[in-house]
Amino acid sequence: MQQYVFSMTSRMVTIAATCALLLCVLLFLLGVEIGTRFAASLDTSPASSAPATVSTGTVAPQTSSDAGSVAATPASPAAPASSTL
Repeated sequence: MQQYVFSMTSRMVTIAATCALLLCVLLFLLGVEIGTRFAASLDTSPASSAPATVSTGTVAPQTSSDAGSVAATPASPAAPASSTL
């Protein structure tokens, strides 16, 4: 049976450090790509892009005499909560 001698020369240390650094860079870039695609999928979802409207069918149309009334003006929709702070 033959014995194997394992020695870490400076060349082997350099190769190992370079491979570890390359692995970290590639994992970082993979995370950036996944994050970009995830954010793009959130932007194109129909729930976030369509404004919420409620129609009851019992509201009378606004006339010109009601134009200055505060009660006759519709409220602006609230801003959506951001989950990425």
